[in-house]
Amino acid sequence: MANIALREMIRALRSESPGIGLKKLTAQLKAVLPDDMAPEKKSVKEICQHLDDPEQPAIQAKTRDDNFNSRIKASFEMIRDTERAYLLALDKKMLPFPTNSADTPDWYAASQLRHYFEILLTLKGKKPCTLAAMMSGEKVINGMILQCLAPMMEQFELESYGFVLRYLAHDVLSVQPMHPGFKGGWIFADKQSDKWNKVEDVFLLPHPGRRNPEDVIGAALGYPMPGGKGSVYLIDNTETSELERITGEEVDSVIGMEFFCIKCNGEKLMMLHKWFSECKVAIKDIEIDVGVDTQGL
Repeated sequence: MANIALREMIRALRSESPGIGLKKLTAQLKAVLPDDMAPEKKSVKEICQHLDDPEQPAIQAKTRDDNFNSRIKASFEMIRDTERAYLLALDKKMLPFPTNSADTPDWYAASQLRHYFEILLTLKGKKPCTLAAMMSGEKVINGMILQCLAPMMEQFELESYGFVLRYLAHDVLSVQPMHPGFKGGWIFADKQSDKWNKVEDVFLLPHPGRRNPEDVIGAALGYPMPGGKGSVYLIDNTETSELERITGEEVDSVIGMEFFCIKCNGEKLMMLHKWFSECKVAIKDIEIDVGVDTQGL
């Protein structure tokens, strides 16, 4: 069976460029994937044949019961550990400027470019989706998806529980003129979320030329009170300690999640803290120490 992520990349690229040939499709994949993960034309052909086969069996839906809840913890531990290992082993030259300099600590990517915590909140139903954007570097993020997230989805059969992984081969633009948009990024989403329609509309359905307001993008990502210029950071103190144990160095706090938020005070600040408390309750069985930090609120 093809890696879920590679399958979805090919599906999306073919949808964006109907009639694209195998040679050009293979070249596009090689251009955006780490060298050791780029498929040869034969493999691409086999995946295309699989996608075109009308008799492929449908994914059998499973109920999110106690068995599913036990899989969440194991899924989280797998994505946390594999993402950490992938980023610690990363060649810094693959990172975007200026983080690709020789002065950048070896632990930087494993501290600042993480997705495992948002994936946990998506699995727990506290977020409708997780966005993995290419701001971290196109080959870096594609490698993480192929090597870490896709194997987790396959091992724990998350598609059968209503979770999907989608590659953004089309433009997804922001109203911010300097924002590069999210083309080339990924969405890991919960189709059973009550915000699934928003996720589809903002990220998954092409809207040529449309520019999405920041608060609309934030709402589709499940952020509380999205928009504005304030920043909220969820800090994983447990993972920070583990990273220090592995590297033997003092590291910056591991950012499990960060997002923009409107300026808060009074009742709105209480709503933000209520959201954070609900997240902590949702993940209490995971036994991690998570704190919150803010800037510009």
